[in-house]
Amino acid sequence: MQETHPPIKMADSPSVRALVTGNPVALAHGVIGDAWTQLILREAFYGVRRFNDWSEALHIPRTVLSGRLKRLVENGLLDSVIPPGRRRAEYRLTAMGRDLFGIALMQGRWERDHAPSRMQSRYDMVFYDPATRKALDPVVLDGPGGSPIDPDGVRWEVGPGLVERESPTQRRWRSKRPPVDRPMIDRSVELIGDYWSWMVLGCAFFRLRRFEEFLSATGMAPNILSDRLNRLVGGSILVRRAYQSSPPRSEYRLTEAGRALYPVVLATHGWSLRWLCDQDAPPLSLVDLTTGKPIHPVVCDRNTGEPIQAARTRWVMEGQSASRSRGDSIAGGSIAG
Repeated sequence: MQETHPPIKMADSPSVRALVTGNPVALAHGVIGDAWTQLILREAFYGVRRFNDWSEALHIPRTVLSGRLKRLVENGLLDSVIPPGRRRAEYRLTAMGRDLFGIALMQGRWERDHAPSRMQSRYDMVFYDPATRKALDPVVLDGPGGSPIDPDGVRWEVGPGLVERESPTQRRWRSKRPPVDRPMIDRSVELIGDYWSWMVLGCAFFRLRRFEEFLSATGMAPNILSDRLNRLVGGSILVRRAYQSSPPRSEYRLTEAGRALYPVVLATHGWSLRWLCDQDAPPLSLVDLTTGKPIHPVVCDRNTGEPIQAARTRWVMEGQSASRSRGDSIAGGSIAG
């Protein structure tokens, strides 16, 4: 899913719908493409395990929280466990859920650079390996120990598992956003924290640009599409450009901030391939233009080439100054494993 790929011809409309709704990234957002779900998972990475703790941290309606936790358990991202001596269940990240940490890292990097919260404007969230005490530099590689993925060196190929998918039933939150200024996954949830926003972005990465093209490729209602386009333009992720004056018509293109979401797309693609797709019949593959081999994106440490694992990661908040040291930290902790 890159903007450098040739545009899709709308004459192939049925296959375009399948391409946009059935690719690995779309499948992933059918599971995690919900604002409350992303915030619940974020708090799970910070170590939250109990219903009341989520309720207090997020100010989420209890019925909504109950429904999201149930869905996360059903989808295999959380386990519901009753610890010895307790009456109420705790919810713990599964291996599938912990593997989402790479996506969270890349989304956090994008957020820091293009949509920082107040806290992110003052402090950096630095991740490090507790064994070596060395900072981790997250990057998406074409496999453990591999090379960074160049968007211009990748093409996509349709696989045998590609089929048109129905959209999940989702609603935008109607309550006020949580009054929590978190150092990771904060403002990005407002901009790209739902399934339909990612469907629009998927269209943009496939180089669809016009309202009627988005409408045909996604099947979403016109009012929902208008809302998401306005939100993405307002967030400087898409730019609106007129291509016709009478009657007035516009097209939508990725901005620099929009194109910078590509590592998030890659990380999501890799996670979806590992957990949601048939390994023998993937819906869509990314292929290296030079070698012709499929690419399996993994979020790794740039310095070592090793995959970054949530259970082996610690974090610290450091002030943004040229002279800062590890002693300038204001908070820190571990990632739930």
